[in-house]
Amino acid sequence: MSESAMLSAAQLQRVVDANPYGCWLQLRVHAVTNSGIELRVPGRPEFIGTQALQRLHGGVITSLIDVACGYAVLAATGQAVSTVSLHTDFHRAASLGELHIEGRVLHQGGRICTAEAFIRDDVGTLLASGRCTIHKSREIHPALAPQP
Repeated sequence: MSESAMLSAAQLQRVVDANPYGCWLQLRVHAVTNSGIELRVPGRPEFIGTQALQRLHGGVITSLIDVACGYAVLAATGQAVSTVSLHTDFHRAASLGELHIEGRVLHQGGRICTAEAFIRDDVGTLLASGRCTIHKSREIHPALAPQP
């Protein structure tokens, strides 16, 4: 798979489904376009960090920034990825409900890429944004490898 090859939503969902963490999150690929990816995650009680306020834990939000950035690079290249650095900005407290996550590649180098992500609630309010530096493997992701 070449660097210019973009995955389809079904191919990216296959990668997500091959990852136990993606399955636990119940992560769904909504779209893959030239400008990036769109993911959906249902709100779940396990995501609550502040029970009294019914607010999501910041670690869940940060994890979704990481996931969106990594999958944006993977969708653009088909190559396996690892996060080198991660930064999250929290804009509003997140409550239970479906989360809409966008990820897009800002820069693609030979092995190092930069991506950004945005998390919104189901009415479009920006909850968090972030950036990642991603290391791109030389190999395609194992879930995309040709099957014998």
